Amino acid sequence: MNATKRKFNALLQGLSNPPSPTSPMDIDARRGAAAAAEHQVLLQKRRRLGFAESTAPKTYTPTDIASTFSSLASPLRKSVRQTSSSVKTSPDALVKYCPGDRNQLLKRMATFQELTDWTPKPDKVNEVEWARRGWICQGKETVRCVLCHKELVVKLNRKEVDGKEVPVLVPSEIEEALVDKYCELIVSSHQGECLWRKRGCDDALLRLSFSNAKATLAALRQRYDELCTRAPFLPYEVNLRLPDDMNLDQVLSQLPPDFFTDTSFSSSTSASKPVNRPALALALLGWQGLTNPRIGQVPNSASCHTCLRRLGLWMFKSKEVDENGQTLVPAPMDHLDPLREHRFYCPWKSAETQGRGGSPSTAGWTTLLQSIKNESSLRGVYEGRSKKPTARPVHERARSTILDKPLPRTPGPATPERPTSFATTVDEQVDYEIDDKARDAKDKERWTRLKKVKALFDSKSARIMRRSSGRPGTSQSHQS
Repeated sequence: MNATKRKFNALLQGLSNPPSPTSPMDIDARRGAAAAAEHQVLLQKRRRLGFAESTAPKTYTPTDIASTFSSLASPLRKSVRQTSSSVKTSPDALVKYCPGDRNQLLKRMATFQELTDWTPKPDKVNEVEWARRGWICQGKETVRCVLCHKELVVKLNRKEVDGKEVPVLVPSEIEEALVDKYCELIVSSHQGECLWRKRGCDDALLRLSFSNAKATLAALRQRYDELCTRAPFLPYEVNLRLPDDMNLDQVLSQLPPDFFTDTSFSSSTSASKPVNRPALALALLGWQGLTNPRIGQVPNSASCHTCLRRLGLWMFKSKEVDENGQTLVPAPMDHLDPLREHRFYCPWKSAETQGRGGSPSTAGWTTLLQSIKNESSLRGVYEGRSKKPTARPVHERARSTILDKPLPRTPGPATPERPTSFATTVDEQVDYEIDDKARDAKDKERWTRLKKVKALFDSKSARIMRRSSGRPGTSQSHQS
């Protein structure tokens, strides 16, 4: 009866006093007060019934609920912000458009490494051609443009059967037509405003540069040092199959004397260590240590930073070798051919790739050996150790020619023999006479040119003036 009266009085008060517009904070406060009042009523009933207060359910106000949700959401927001910032500032992120950046081209080509995602294609539509136009491998035989995000599936002679790809025998004419079509799609599949559609990377961007001799030797020393840190896993020299034109002994004689000790080439020194010939051979062919961006250096592997090929060194090292270098227990693989392990487009191996841009068609390792040889020759000339004999002055050669001629012999027993030290061969005399004749011919030609040049600057009036001056001559003057 009393509860009914209270409700009726509250209804009358609500009709007489209409609610004023309140803010959301006031509404939350009222709801919290109502929830607290209901909680107190519940506690009173539990006391009357004899239940313990510790087992009573806990009440939550709207403020508590909001604070709980904010506390749960703040770590999530923080992690999302950290992830987005790491994605933006990641050094491995691909640049959208950079036709002149060689490193970005290599990064795009690195996305085509997995055989499960990209199978070998003909030369016209291989991974190099796709990467030159801004495409990366997105998934199973799928490429995507890094700028316009257009995707394209590249399938030549394969189809799906029961969810698996199987090869299909296609006539050569149809396959060539498909290759030509995909060759056009490399450019035309971009969106109309995409910059990669207008211009791609230059053909000569993959070429290796050996123009700076000091930088070339420094890069060679860096590759050598990285491989020396993996010495326990390097194959023996008998396990390597090197090119026929590579002679390690000759290369060692042509390198600078302080190549393995000079700190200008590298920060590490190996003065007390013997030369690691397998490491030098691999470094000359473009190999260096493998470094994973997540775990760091991989001690038992090597890689090529141009074609991004990875090489497991432990597979090619013999398990047991005697003192004479004979293999007792062979390796899992018969031998290691460092040149063959490069990818087909690698300039260390391919003379076509290295020769793009108008340079001679020679592979990168051949050009490196020639650069080392040229640097050795120049160093010998600068240090006065040239192997070619230097030409003697003219007066010395003339004097030696006169002295080396045989003395005339007069008949008679008392004619002394000429000392053997003055005797020379007929070939040497002929060589000297040929040199003298060639020198005289060059001198005459040079004087003729000088006279012609002088005649250009000598006017007719000047010659008349000199003749009419009638200056008396001296005892030492002569007519030109």
